Amino acid sequence: MLNLRKSETPAESPAKTPVATQTQSILDRYPTPDTGRSNSSQPPRDSLIDDGPTDFVIGRGTRLKGEIDAQGDVIVEGEVEASIRAATMRIDAGGSVKGDAHVANAEIRGRFEGTLHVRECLTVCGDGDLAGSIRYGELKVDKGGRISGDVALVETSSKPVIQDKNPDTDTV
Repeated sequence: MLNLRKSETPAESPAKTPVATQTQSILDRYPTPDTGRSNSSQPPRDSLIDDGPTDFVIGRGTRLKGEIDAQGDVIVEGEVEASIRAATMRIDAGGSVKGDAHVANAEIRGRFEGTLHVRECLTVCGDGDLAGSIRYGELKVDKGGRISGDVALVETSSKPVIQDKNPDTDTV
């Protein structure tokens, strides 16, 4: 069940309740930005519209199957079995993705199994685990991070071709 209310703290001292057992709501983890609105006057309607991409969060305890096509970031804390296309994918510790993903950047702290195509930077943290066919532009692996399967650098045709010409040996 999704808890959208901020957690209320009991009247007891914080020392008696360990921080790790307190439940955080999604509003605590991803707070709403301050839009600068005041009670005295309403801003123009156009200033309330945000045309930028937003994050898509699959929370802990959530299972999702299907297809995700997001303009912003996909943050996985639960279980996903899907095809993912997004700007950035982050799999948090305890989260897992099984399927096909095409993203610009990825940070893996959980488990990924399938086909992963990262155009720019793939970061595998110490508790990350990848298996399958993996393509990347740049790879960063922390101590303890695991990768298995078919791993290769992305072939890009946009890289300039450097020709080594010596002006002394060229003939016209």
